[in-house]
Amino acid sequence: MVKRKGQAAMEFLMTYGWAILAAIIVIAVIAIYFRPGTLVQDSVIVSPPFYGVATTLSATEVNVEVKNQGGEALTDVSSALTFNSPSGANCTAPAAVATMGAGESLVFTWTVCSGLGTGTVSADVTIAYTRPGSTLELKSTGSLSGKVTA
Repeated sequence: MVKRKGQAAMEFLMTYGWAILAAIIVIAVIAIYFRPGTLVQDSVIVSPPFYGVATTLSATEVNVEVKNQGGEALTDVSSALTFNSPSGANCTAPAAVATMGAGESLVFTWTVCSGLGTGTVSADVTIAYTRPGSTLELKSTGSLSGKVTA
């Protein structure tokens, strides 16, 4: 009788083993078919006091909309964009904004872009600003990712 218990356990494990193997094969086929790299959504994340609202990417222009969630007007607001991929891509930075009110949204537009191609883009965003009554320049950092549209 002891040998029968071992055989039943082995049959149980083999049955589940084949089921798990079949599930892994199905998941692999689906992953290859959909190519997860093409399912990238345009997104922007920025640290406080800013909130990344939206971004759009084209072969010649990058737009990033941010909202001032800090509760006070900010002055001398400027932005910079550093591309991680594709390497070698660059754009002309937008001009600095004199004042950005509390709760106000602002669209930074980087123009004359080169090297973006038609694939996915990953970049670091830096927004420099000055608080009221201060002369120190503060920086808010974040990231941007998305797919270049035609």
